Amino acid sequence: MGSGSSSTTATAVETNGKPAKGRTGNVTNTDTDIGRNGRTQVVKQLYAPPGAPAIYHGTVRPRPNFDALKEAENLNIAMQGSGTKDNLLIDVLTSCDRNQRELIAQAYEQKYNKNCLKALKSELSGDYSDVVEKLMENAAEYDAWLLHETLDGLGTDDDGLIEVLSFRNKEQIESIQREYLNRFQRHLSDDIKGDTSGNFEKLCLKLMQGKRDEPHVLVTSFAEADAKMLYQEGEDRIGTWDDLFIDVFTSRSWDQLGALCDAYKKLYGKTIEEALESEFSGDILFGLKKLVAFARDRADYFATKLYSCLSGLGTDDETLQRIIISHCETDMLEVKEAFKNKFGKTLGNMIRDDCSGNYKTILLALIN
Repeated sequence: MGSGSSSTTATAVETNGKPAKGRTGNVTNTDTDIGRNGRTQVVKQLYAPPGAPAIYHGTVRPRPNFDALKEAENLNIAMQGSGTKDNLLIDVLTSCDRNQRELIAQAYEQKYNKNCLKALKSELSGDYSDVVEKLMENAAEYDAWLLHETLDGLGTDDDGLIEVLSFRNKEQIESIQREYLNRFQRHLSDDIKGDTSGNFEKLCLKLMQGKRDEPHVLVTSFAEADAKMLYQEGEDRIGTWDDLFIDVFTSRSWDQLGALCDAYKKLYGKTIEEALESEFSGDILFGLKKLVAFARDRADYFATKLYSCLSGLGTDDETLQRIIISHCETDMLEVKEAFKNKFGKTLGNMIRDDCSGNYKTILLALIN
């Protein structure tokens, strides 16, 4: 079971804080278009102006000239006869995005009068079947299942819990909560409260509100004001205003939070991580530092996680599947590039060495 704790007392009152200053900004970096085919070159973009195109790019994208009925027919062909035509099945499921797969499932049920997922599961087994099942669920269903897995049983998968909650907006979280209640007959917030405590519980519930500013909302002077406010209510006093830290870390855009980290080091000569370590402990320290890692370089973070899944004895298939399925439509190109730069080998080659059969084939299709 997760727990939240702080090494200092949370006795500050709101009047001790400083109001945030107005927002003005100066940003320079621009986005680089990344083609789906051929060699990719990812240019790291720390900050971008409001309205700039997203810097993250998935390896799985909506299929052009998509025909749900045709793809449903292809799935049916793949499942006919003795055995399964796995290359065709994998091509159908990995050459379109999650929304299109949902349309395929609907078209399949209308034409063949049977549930598409049940038909697929009857043909497949093992990790290969697990990946196919997760691909066929809609986004809210998959995320609800993921969150239930992080909270179910003894202990809490704090990694998975923070990763899922951190990258969903308000509308997505609301959909996940409805699906969670429908599927498990429990409220997601109640399960989080039952499985976490203290400041870590507060952090998770704040993330559930989905109040983080949109990407590319960045104002340099506001980052400096935040850094000063955190210093005044943290290192510069006895006791820490814990709720202030939680509010800032869960509401600022990733670009803004990254700029705050830079401003803190510039103003006070130490990293924000060092400051957090002097003020917090336990699960809340873990959670806040994870949010900092996302803000600094989320591609590097997930590349490192994938390397950990694939190195050493055995494979952490659960985490491997979670990261690939969750990120193949959003930022897998950046994750792959970070993986190669950091570890001197490609993610694809490590998957080839560590996985086998159709499980290997479908994972490679998702990252390529």
